[in-house]
Amino acid sequence: MFQTGQKIIYPLHGAGYIEDIVGTDHGEYYIIRIPTGNVRIRIPRMGAERSGIRMPEERMTMEETLIRVGKSNPVLSNNWNQRYKDNIGRLRTGKLEQSAEVIKQLHEQEKKKKLSSVECRLLGMARQIVLSEIISVYEINSEKAEELLAKWLEN
Repeated sequence: MFQTGQKIIYPLHGAGYIEDIVGTDHGEYYIIRIPTGNVRIRIPRMGAERSGIRMPEERMTMEETLIRVGKSNPVLSNNWNQRYKDNIGRLRTGKLEQSAEVIKQLHEQEKKKKLSSVECRLLGMARQIVLSEIISVYEINSEKAEELLAKWLEN
């Protein structure tokens, strides 16, 4: 499915790459390197699809997705606990659109009322995930990626 050196997106972590494919008595494993935080993850090759690993979006698809999310009007729950559960579920999908929706929703919530510390961390996580994919796809620095994300998500 994936090859050594190939760029990937890993749910709850963001952009990375397949550092190595190793075989053991228990099967083959992908060794994934996530540059943000210098994280290494080892997952079974056979279970990779279930884990939500995916290829990064194409540039055009990424831009269209983020603009569409930026123009959306998210439905906000008044219950922060329910918002948290919904948003962490979105991030676990590993999908760009779902992660961007978390950013959009929490920004809208922040306009109404200050976010709790838990939601602030969740917003930071969602931003890091989306920004890492933008950086990976466009091969730009974080400052430029921040500018693009802000432009695309403005409504």
